[in-house]
Amino acid sequence: MYDFQQKAAEQLQQFTQVQKDAAESLQAKTAAAVDGYEKFARYNMAVLTDFVNFGIEQARTATTTQDAAERVSKQIDNASAFAKVIEGRSKEFIDLMSDAASTVSADIEEATKTTKSKVVKAVSKKSA
Repeated sequence: MYDFQQKAAEQLQQFTQVQKDAAESLQAKTAAAVDGYEKFARYNMAVLTDFVNFGIEQARTATTTQDAAERVSKQIDNASAFAKVIEGRSKEFIDLMSDAASTVSADIEEATKTTKSKVVKAVSKKSA
């Protein structure tokens, strides 16, 4: 009976250590996630600002030009400039997604190796 209690206590201690290690690792990952969230949130704010500025400029052009041909010409120029801004934002988004994918991929690989190592150790101890 004593041997069973001792093994159960050892397993509980191992389990507690695994949880502690995971929590410490998770804290670092959470910090990285917050940084990633901030980048995406600020990116989204910038894109929304671009849309607001475009809409205001289009509306302002409609109210500041009397000649229809001039108004249409300015609005086309404004739309062309806006398209270039959005093209740049698209490239930024691809970069953000690539960075996020690289980070997640590296984290999954690291977690898999760590978990595999712990499982192998646990199995080795049981069979010994």
